[in-house]
Amino acid sequence: MHPPYMDIVKFTNNQNDLSQISDVDRFIDVLKTACENYLCFLDKNRYFAVVIGDVYKNSEVVPLGFYCLNMIKRNFRVKLKGIIVKNIEGNRGKSGVDGIWHYRAMKSDYYIFKHEYIFVFKKDF
Repeated sequence: MHPPYMDIVKFTNNQNDLSQISDVDRFIDVLKTACENYLCFLDKNRYFAVVIGDVYKNSEVVPLGFYCLNMIKRNFRVKLKGIIVKNIEGNRGKSGVDGIWHYRAMKSDYYIFKHEYIFVFKKDF
């Protein structure tokens, strides 16, 4: 599963879309519902992964990845099998635009993330 990182990139105009949610608590709550909807179809002892990154809001890092990890561990009988930190520096989708992002970051006081997390879980129910 690779959900949107809150409202950083809006994929639709639908208010029920995860990419429309700017409030962390509401995002985690809606993501929990999404997990409930798909984990019921995953057999016991099967694996699933969540790819998620952090966000930058109100001049600080919001550890969205770890909030998602915590929500899954607290609400579902799963075992955390691994945390992979994926280096996204130099991704094809971002190639050739480093200069503009560095300029925007310096001008607007925000951090340029160069990683995202892949949390690997094993369903235990």
